[in-house]
Order: sequence, then structure tokens, then C-alpha cells
Amino acid sequence: MGHSEKIRNHELELLYQPVTIGNLALANRIVMAPMTRGFSPNGVPGKDVAGYYRRRAENEVGLIITEGTLINHPAAAEGLGRPNFHGEEALRGWSHVVEAVHKAGGKIIPQLWHVGMARQMDGDNPNPTASPIGPSGIDVATGKKVTEPMTSSEIDQIVKAFGQAASDAKSLGFDGLEIHGAHGYLIDQFFWGKTNQRQDEYGG
Repeated sequence: MGHSEKIRNHELELLYQPVTIGNLALANRIVMAPMTRGFSPNGVPGKDVAGYYRRRAENEVGLIITEGTLINHPAAAEGLGRPNFHGEEALRGWSHVVEAVHKAGGKIIPQLWHVGMARQMDGDNPNPTASPIGPSGIDVATGKKVTEPMTSSEIDQIVKAFGQAASDAKSLGFDGLEIHGAHGYLIDQFFWGKTNQRQDEYGG
């Protein structure tokens, strides 16, 4: 066996070794990335969604990160069928997902998101009359202002919505959570000069 092959075998062995990240103990280092699916009619994950994630746990994925789930804001989505992470019916659906994954021996965390200015005005959205929001109201793709900048109270509302979703994730028994902060979505828009031209404490 050559040196490079030994290294590859060692790396493969490490992949299947347990690992602890903070308070999260995982059976292995295989993590399922969040993948948008759009199979939650009216924002409610059903039995098929629970079965989808359960099967991943049954096949020994160490940690499952759910598809993007919507915080409680009318402009959070950019398409139909995206699962909500608010409201009694949707949260009950997620509780069944958690139960199914845990019963199969897996660990699962939700990805919380708001697409911000990446939401298309003419797209298929669950709340078609809701305008996209962003730190300065600037479209990610064109760099042009298409709506008014978020007010401080709107930012506070979004922060609280993320906080409530995190609290609900804990109450439902999820093993942690991920906050989406990339791809030009809402949080990411605050980190770029092109989309954040604010002059208040949220700028810069």
C-alpha cells in the first residue's frame, strides 16, 4: 500500500469516527447539507417530509441539516412549498420530523432563513403581495434600489422572529440550529457594501 493510499484510508476512517462539537455528540462526521425541496404545501411539513429525513438517519448520516425553513415574516420565502418554522400546524409537523429522526438514532438541526431582497416580486410566493426587504432596499442582482430600506423597527421585528424560531427549535427537541447567512439572503445583505448603504448602527 502506497503512502497516499494510506492517507486516504486514514481519512476515510476518520469520517466514520464519532465527534463532539460543543454539546453535540455525533456518531460520525457525515453531515447532510441543507437542500431546498419545496414539498411542504402551505408551509406545513407532512409525513413524507418526516419520512425523507428519517431515511437519512436510518442510513447513518451523523447530522442532518434541514432544508431552509421560513421565519415568521411574510416576505421570507422565494418560492412555493417552502416549510414554515412558525405557526401551530407547521411546528407540529416539525415535531414529527424530529421524533422520526431521533427514533432512527439520528441528530437534526433546522436551517432558519429569510431571503430578503433575493425574493422576486414576480415569482411564485406564498405571500405574493409582500414586498422583498433589505437593509437598503437594493436588488442583489442589479444593484438598483427597488424598495425602501428597512426601518429600525422592521430590523427589530426580524431579529425577534429569528429568536422565536430558535426558541421553538429548542422546544421541539432539535439538536441545534443553523442560521442562513449566505447566498445574498437577508443576513448576508448586511455584510456587503453593495447592498448595505445604511448610515445608522446597522451600516458599515
